[in-house]
Amino acid sequence: MSNAEKKAQLKAKFKTMDKNGDGMLDFTEFLSLMNKLDVETAKNLFKKVDTTGDGTIEFDEFVDYIYSTDHSGTRTTEGRHARLTFLGAVGSADEEDDGLWEKCRVVFQTYMGGDGKFEARDLKKVCQDCCLFDRKFKQNDLDVIFSAAKQRGKNTINFDAFKDCVRGVAKKKNVPVKSVQAAVAEREALGMQMDATQADAVRFHDDKSLYTGMHARGGQHGNDVSGATSRSERLRASGRLDHSEQEELPWGPTQEAFLVFCKGDEYLDSREFTQMCDDCGLYNRKFTRADADVTFNKVKNKGERKIDFEQFKDACIAVAGKRGSSVADVQKKVHEGQPTKRGVTEADFVRFHDDKTTYTGMHVEVHNAA
Repeated sequence: MSNAEKKAQLKAKFKTMDKNGDGMLDFTEFLSLMNKLDVETAKNLFKKVDTTGDGTIEFDEFVDYIYSTDHSGTRTTEGRHARLTFLGAVGSADEEDDGLWEKCRVVFQTYMGGDGKFEARDLKKVCQDCCLFDRKFKQNDLDVIFSAAKQRGKNTINFDAFKDCVRGVAKKKNVPVKSVQAAVAEREALGMQMDATQADAVRFHDDKSLYTGMHARGGQHGNDVSGATSRSERLRASGRLDHSEQEELPWGPTQEAFLVFCKGDEYLDSREFTQMCDDCGLYNRKFTRADADVTFNKVKNKGERKIDFEQFKDACIAVAGKRGSSVADVQKKVHEGQPTKRGVTEADFVRFHDDKTTYTGMHVEVHNAA
């Protein structure tokens, strides 16, 4: 059909809508045509068609709107629904626009994605982004249309089958194919709509000026550039536990005392360390049990629960610094300290049990023989 024939058919349609025969459509005549729309939506659509703004729609404005490719005012669901209703009511003379199929092909390839396959979920995404779903056309209808268009045994479609889907959507919505084509073609410029949930702002996470500790240093524990792997090595590398300038006694006797406190192995756990500090009289106003726990955690390796003798030497230096005394003084207290029995109740003196001179009978004979 030539453009002149299409225009002649549209003019005949326009005359049937023009009730008073003045060659223009006023809002009352337009509203009778758009009886499926509410008054406010019909007013907004009337203003879009009436490009001159004189309150009437002339035939040229009528034709221009039908064939317009600029749908910037119909990108909302409400706006696109109004346009589709208008085109369905007018019954555009050309059901399909061959010029729009090429744009639809670009959209088809865009939504196909990197896998080179166009599946049912891709067609659903196209319909969602183009706001095609409504009360007449639902997702269940789309499944039926896709199943009818695809080949048996396959879950993908080519572009020709996609065109059949567009025609099926138009038929279900009872609108011209051109109107669905135009809605799909619009995505060529807009691209695929990416749906994602934006996380709420969390002050203590997003405001980096509030970071403390290792987080303020970009995840590093301290300003460590030494490559030390254990915590005690890092402390020594930073100079905080430097043995070179400490007043120390020979460490041999200290190691012997350390092994006694270890109770069978060569390692001290946190409980044994705090008990050793108590037995050796290391606690004072400056160095408390809480400080002992901190010191133990400072010298042990991360993820471990015990310290060896080398780490114990670092602990002695740290304890001396906290107490305000020399390392030699701490060593001396460790040498002199003896593990005490904990959790054992000493029985009271019982005369007839402990005084053997009061024994009688067989007990006298047994103990005298011994």
